[in-house]
Amino acid sequence: MKVLRSLVLPAVVSLVIFAGCNPENPVLPDPKYAEGYCQDGWRAYAAHDFAQALECFQAAIDVDVTYSEAYLGAGWASLNVSDYWVRADDYFYMALQQDMGYAPITFTSGSLTQDTMWTVFECLDPALPPEVLDPILEQTASQGAAWVGDQIFPLVYNADDRNPNIPYRFHVDAANVVAMITTFNNTSSFNSPIDSIVPDGEGDYWVHVTGTYKRVTVGDLQIRTWISVDNEMTFDYATFRPGEMTQVSYDALAGWVMLQHARGTNGDPLTANAACWALDRSLDNYVFGEGAFRRNNVDLGSGIENLNLVQIKGMAAASSFNAKWPRIALFDCRSEGYAEGLDAANPDFLLLLIQEIEEMIAFQG
Repeated sequence: MKVLRSLVLPAVVSLVIFAGCNPENPVLPDPKYAEGYCQDGWRAYAAHDFAQALECFQAAIDVDVTYSEAYLGAGWASLNVSDYWVRADDYFYMALQQDMGYAPITFTSGSLTQDTMWTVFECLDPALPPEVLDPILEQTASQGAAWVGDQIFPLVYNADDRNPNIPYRFHVDAANVVAMITTFNNTSSFNSPIDSIVPDGEGDYWVHVTGTYKRVTVGDLQIRTWISVDNEMTFDYATFRPGEMTQVSYDALAGWVMLQHARGTNGDPLTANAACWALDRSLDNYVFGEGAFRRNNVDLGSGIENLNLVQIKGMAAASSFNAKWPRIALFDCRSEGYAEGLDAANPDFLLLLIQEIEEMIAFQG
C-alpha cells in the first residue's frame, strides 16, 4: 500500500502542475516587441523617470536595431541623465539614419583658394563695385598683391573703421550646404566669420562671409589682405540631403540642437546649426510630437517638451554665441524676425543679442 501511494502522489502532483497545458497550444506571455518597450519608455519619460525610460528604449533597440523611434526616445531620455553628452549624439544620429534610410546630414572639411579676379570669393563691398575693383585686380599679375591691397585700402577705410573688413559670398564644392560657422585664412592666420547661408536662386546656397582685414609681412613686403589673391580659406561645414521624413526625424533634429545648447560652452555650434537649419528646410512649422504630446499611443502630458522652431533656432543661436561666433547667431535670430534692428557696431551689441536669444528660447507659440 505504501508503495502504491508513493507512485500515485507524484502523478497527482504532476496533473495539478500541468493542468490546462496543451503542448500544441501552450499558454505563454506575449513577447514584447520594440513598440512595446517604446511605449514603456515614453510612459517612464512622462513620469520623469528618465533612467528607466532610457533602459526601456535601449531594450527596444536590442530587440530591433532598425526601430527609429527607439533611438529617438533614447536620445531624449539621455538628455536628462548625467552622461547624456556621451550617448545622445549617437542616438539622434541613428534615429535620423533609421527613419530616412540614410544619414541626411554630412559633416566635412573643405578649402578654396581665391583667384586673381576675386571670383571664387566674390566681393560684395559697396565701396568696391566691379567698375572700381576689376581694373585694380587686373593688375595683380604685374603689380603684385601688396600694390593691389594698397589700392583697395583707401576705398574701404574710414575714420570710424580703422580695420575695414570686406563682405564676400562663395559656393562650396558640395550641394545643399546647411551650416558653416567660420573660415580660416591660411595667409593671415585669421578667422573670417560666416554671416549667413541663403538660397542663390538657382537651387543651391550662397555662403556669406566677412573677410577679416589683416596686414601681414611677407619677406620685405607689408601686404593688406582680406580674402585676397592666392589666399587659401579652409572651413568645416555640413550639407543636408533632404528626403522623406517622419516626426521621428523632426524630433531627432530638435533634440540634437537641444543637446548642443545643454552643453553650454562645450556644445558644437556647427552641429546645432546643421540640425536647426535641416529642420527649417524640411517643414514650415515645427512642434514636438506633432503638437499632441503623444508618442507611440502614450499621452506625454501637455507640459512635456513643448518645443517650436523659434525656440530651436534660439538654442542654435545660443550655441553659436557661447562659442564666440555672434554673426551666425544674429542670422539665426533674424531668420525668425528677431534682432532685426540690431547693429553689430553698437557697443552693446553682444548684450542686446543675448537678450534676443533669450526671448526666442522662452517663446511659446
